[in-house]
Order: sequence, then structure tokens, then C-alpha cells
Amino acid sequence: MVTLQSIKQIIVENSASDALEKLQSVIDELQMRENFNSSGDALLAAALAEKGKLLWKLGDKGGAISCYEASAKEDPAGPGALLLEHSNGIMDYFNPDLLNP
Repeated sequence: MVTLQSIKQIIVENSASDALEKLQSVIDELQMRENFNSSGDALLAAALAEKGKLLWKLGDKGGAISCYEASAKEDPAGPGALLLEHSNGIMDYFNPDLLNP
């Protein structure tokens, strides 16, 4: 059974690339069943948000934003929505003309 603690444990105990692989199997399992557990936690949304964080850490910003969007779609009040907002703010701020005037 997948819990929020098991999702966090995968990330803490593994390197980013290994955690990404293990987290994908958790996401696949969660997509086959209900998104919310008995305590009301949106497990799929949390797993997608964590996958996005790992992708961002590995330099795949486009993949990370896609995961944040999917997470926000599953749980609009969850962490994915906030991460999506912050990521969009970062991407909007970026101006390559400021790097080499």
C-alpha cells in the first residue's frame, strides 16, 4: 500500500535517477486505483509533484512542469499547484538578453 511516507522514503533513500524510476512505478500503481486514501491525501498528486521536483533537480524543467500540471489537475489545492505557479514565475522571469548584453 502506498502512503505519503513511502513516497518520501523512496526519495530520501535513493539517488535522484533511481528514485525517479521507483517513483514512476508508484505513479503507475496509483493511476490504476483511487487517487485519495482513507485520510483524504491525494497520493497521485503528491507522487507527481515529487516526480516533478526530481526532474527539475536533474535539469528537465519541461518534464517537471508537465508533472506539476498533472499534479495540479489531480489536486488543485495540493503542492503541485504551488510548484507550478512558482515554476511558471521562474520561467517568466528568465530573459536571455540580460545574460549577454
